[in-house]
Amino acid sequence: MKNQTNILKPRKIKGEVFRKILDDYNLRKKIADETGNRETAVSNWAYRESDKVLNYFAVKAIKKHTGWTDKQIFQSQ
Repeated sequence: MKNQTNILKPRKIKGEVFRKILDDYNLRKKIADETGNRETAVSNWAYRESDKVLNYFAVKAIKKHTGWTDKQIFQSQ
């Protein structure tokens, strides 16, 4: 019998998180520092509601800066 892997559905970021990124310069700066991208790239991600915000380091920076939990960042499935 083959080993089976659990396939998880991709999580989606809530709209409030994108709005927070656009409104909060310090948060954009922290995400840019963590991901190695420019601040303008991060604001473009938020404006387009890009899946690049799902980057582990970006989510970690959001949690650290805002104090939000996964439940507050991701949409429920």
